Amino acid sequence: MILTVKPLQGKECSVQVTEDEKVSTVKELVSECLNIPTNQQRLLYKGKALADEHRLSDYSIGPEAKLNLVVRPSGERTGQLGMVAGGSSSSSSTTTTQGRVWQTVSTILAKHFSPADAAKVHEQLIKDYERSLRQLSLDDIERLAGRLLHPDGESMDTSYMD
Repeated sequence: MILTVKPLQGKECSVQVTEDEKVSTVKELVSECLNIPTNQQRLLYKGKALADEHRLSDYSIGPEAKLNLVVRPSGERTGQLGMVAGGSSSSSSTTTTQGRVWQTVSTILAKHFSPADAAKVHEQLIKDYERSLRQLSLDDIERLAGRLLHPDGESMDTSYMD
């Protein structure tokens, strides 16, 4: 079936998919067609945001359907940690720095890969980073803080670090 994807501003594109395709696959096809990284895309159908892991059939999306595409600015994306990188928060300098880091990574990847491949690698790097953060235990954080606050190991009990 053919789907039409229309950004709020810009040219629309048509993609060939099946009803069993995942939304993430549609985003990859749109990325190839419009050169918009998948992590900057938000697809909507009849006003409802589509989740990457769901299939088109889950939303009753059939042939000749029209999806709307909202493009997020490159430094802004909602992560699984519940904050918007580059957005305003109590730690806005941290999130702004984090947004700049991801933008730099994106720029470097763009020099070495096609836009679609660069977007895939970029998105996987972010997922891996966020997964690593979620897996940190309080003990891990305490050890890290101890090393940062006492780099020489002076006057610090390090027996628990082994």
